[in-house]
Amino acid sequence: MTVKGLKEKLKKTGELLAEAGLITQEQLENALEKKKGTKKKVGEILVELGFVSEENIAKVIALQLGIRFIDLSSVSVEPEVLQLVSEKLCREHTFIPISSDKRTVIAVFADPLDLEAIDDLRFGTSRSVIPAVSTPKQIKEAIERYYHINTPLQELVKNMSSFKQSFIEIIYDRDSDAEISELVKRSETAPIITMVNTVIGNAVRNRASDIHIEPHQNNLKLRERVDGLLRDAITFPKWVQALIISRIKIMAKMDISERRIPQDGRIKIRIQGREMDLRVSTLPTQYGENVVIRILDSKSGVFDLESIGFSNEHKELVKTMFKRPQGFVLVTGPTGSGKTSTLYGMLSHVKSEKIHIVSLEDPIEYELPGISQVGINEKVGLTFAFSLRAVLRQDPDVILVGEIRDSETAFIAMQASVTGHLVLSSLHTNSSVATITRLKNMGVPNYLISSSLNGVVAQRLLRLICPKCKIPYIPSPDEFISIGMRVDDTKGMRFYKGTGCENCGNSGYKGRIGIFEVLNINSQIRDLIASDASEDAITKAALSSGLNYIIHDGIKKVKQGLTTLEELNRMLVFEDEDMMGCPKCNTSIKSDFVNCPNCGYYVTSLCSSCGKPREQEWNYCPYCKTEYVAIHSVAV
Repeated sequence: MTVKGLKEKLKKTGELLAEAGLITQEQLENALEKKKGTKKKVGEILVELGFVSEENIAKVIALQLGIRFIDLSSVSVEPEVLQLVSEKLCREHTFIPISSDKRTVIAVFADPLDLEAIDDLRFGTSRSVIPAVSTPKQIKEAIERYYHINTPLQELVKNMSSFKQSFIEIIYDRDSDAEISELVKRSETAPIITMVNTVIGNAVRNRASDIHIEPHQNNLKLRERVDGLLRDAITFPKWVQALIISRIKIMAKMDISERRIPQDGRIKIRIQGREMDLRVSTLPTQYGENVVIRILDSKSGVFDLESIGFSNEHKELVKTMFKRPQGFVLVTGPTGSGKTSTLYGMLSHVKSEKIHIVSLEDPIEYELPGISQVGINEKVGLTFAFSLRAVLRQDPDVILVGEIRDSETAFIAMQASVTGHLVLSSLHTNSSVATITRLKNMGVPNYLISSSLNGVVAQRLLRLICPKCKIPYIPSPDEFISIGMRVDDTKGMRFYKGTGCENCGNSGYKGRIGIFEVLNINSQIRDLIASDASEDAITKAALSSGLNYIIHDGIKKVKQGLTTLEELNRMLVFEDEDMMGCPKCNTSIKSDFVNCPNCGYYVTSLCSSCGKPREQEWNYCPYCKTEYVAIHSVAV
């Protein structure tokens, strides 16, 4: 039905309010009496008399017309739509446009049946109009706010007292077209630029790796990821949402009119004399577009095996992986566990003027002098697999493949590693031995894994205790139990934690360090891989060869006073029901192990052959005649 048809069908406002029970018949008659001789509407008089609110009137109209009632205090107005409609027209008819696309414009009216206003808006924008309704007061406040945006924005900037203002220079590519340049100029109002620059500058000062801009129903929340965890930074009013997101999208050369699909973009900036790359990702949500900005300081990384957190023992094991001029070395762990930094540290260790090193990365996070770095771009077909084939024709000695994402890349990389190249890469697995199983599941043949794999480094990142607020403390027993430690094992140890200060943002932590599990592939493990042995069999062989679980490296870092038991518990908890602690040395072992591979302690009460109960002092199983002498002779 047309708006004109609805208007003819619509009952009078007073009648609707009375039917809804919002006013009495007596109040309606009183208002009609006062209306005589004036040009005011019944609704206005009812509001003046205090019988009903503007909001109730608007909601009743919205209900009968089947259109939306919009609370303008919790809605963001797209800045682009304001370019289509003059302030004069909005004030004349008491409406404000809030969004538009190529065919329609959504506008909020005090009177959604004002045919003249709708016709003027349709003619002025060359788009069909979708009306909504709100109160006259909210609409007038919105017109004042959005058409005179600098004043309220300046107040918001002043209120960001905890943020230091920053000057940021955007570095545009020379081939930026004229249309983008013009769009940038139109969007650059001083307060919104100051606000976005301040947000980015504050994140850089706080050593944040990511900025999260999250729309909610009534506000816009800003959070920063520092040392792996998100921290609340500031909460903005809802009405600045579209302004901030549009500004960021323009900086990243995204389509600001497209809000229905995710987009990716990139911003190159110069701040405090440092050039940085910002990777921007948007995602449509129920309350608007979510924006995440990854901050990459390409020249800030200092990478060596010591600074990353390798112990002397682990460092020597890693170095043995590079003694062979060819082979495959994998670094594994979840997203954000520092795999890229470890790979760069390995490259720094093997780098020499006598060899040619090529890296394939998505994206290039840090600049490494003396290394040919290739940025992967899957949109144009420059995938890891395609690039790896091309790199093999460039006479490389060492190849870094940023990530093994599919079976094709895994197969090509491992083939390259057995034909005279040292190949480094990363994979998402939870442990070093599980990496072998993952490669098998990706379709890589056992013989190829066995012959190419030099070693695997599994890792996590733990937050370091802030040195300025570090104090000793006594942990609770629960903190020991969940990571497999006993209180008796901690006699003479001192434990520390941070109390929180300005230096660490009141978190008690500043900076991060790696903890590692290093699996060096020896001949015994190669034979097991080639014969398609189970993961348990490979684990037992690795433990017999000296493998220490990653949690043990974490406990060492706690003993050194670098991190806390709380942080270790947060990152590593025994979720595997098949794991247990050795009663003698507390080494983490599988529940079906007969002896602890670390100290040789006898840990089972069942015969390893027939599964019948046995006594520790027995030398033979009375059921299956298995001899236990060999088991008891495990070296300590």
